[in-house]
Amino acid sequence: MKHLILVTVLAAVAASLLVTHSIDRTQAQSQSVFFGFLVGTPRIAAVALDLGAPDANGQRVLRAYVCDGLGPPAGIAIWFRGSVTGEGSESVSLTSVGGQEKLVITAMTDRGVYGAFTDADGAVAHFAAYPGMDGAGIYQVTLDEALHYRGTSTDGAVLDAQAGTDGRTSGTITVAGRPPIGFTVRSLALATPALLSEHGLSQDFLSFVSVNQVPGEYTAVIAPGGSHWLGRSGSVQSAEPGAFIIGLDKKEAVPTTRR
Repeated sequence: MKHLILVTVLAAVAASLLVTHSIDRTQAQSQSVFFGFLVGTPRIAAVALDLGAPDANGQRVLRAYVCDGLGPPAGIAIWFRGSVTGEGSESVSLTSVGGQEKLVITAMTDRGVYGAFTDADGAVAHFAAYPGMDGAGIYQVTLDEALHYRGTSTDGAVLDAQAGTDGRTSGTITVAGRPPIGFTVRSLALATPALLSEHGLSQDFLSFVSVNQVPGEYTAVIAPGGSHWLGRSGSVQSAEPGAFIIGLDKKEAVPTTRR
């Protein structure tokens, strides 16, 4: 897991050094979903963006979600909504639906979306989000009493997975026209102290046991192939996230398999 995060962070930092303060939206017309991580912050937080199809005026609805998979008061689950056009050279600045956080996009192409996230306390973290392959994106997920996950992304990918009481979850993500992508992951909220130490992770994750794997509705950011899930319950899109975290918030990822 540390290796995956390190590679992601280094790639994002390298990309951010090349970003200008202009935005070429004409190059992003064919790509709709992007996924990445925040950089320059101690929290492990993901960002996903979804660009709708252009309307008659060439405008596209932009939805973005930033989440670290932790419960309140420390955790974040921030929703943004705005619009962009296929023309122009100005950067895009979005304010969260709650009005306290900002997301600034400085460059957008088919290869990636780059910018910065400012939290409610004014702390700034850069991000680099890349095309959302293997089902990555923003999902609405339900968890039932039998710990069975079902979900659908904003662009139609379908999630189906079964969790165990030990936090191990196995399932598939199905993208239209492709074979299902299999995965197995673990929740760090249900990990042992020894496992957390082995991976250099904080024991603080153990404090979220009581709000982890609670049946209900969640909005989640899911990484390519289901390797990372960061989600919160409640009405995230109206700035009213709940106290429960999705069962697969932060975890040790087991190698992904394709079926």
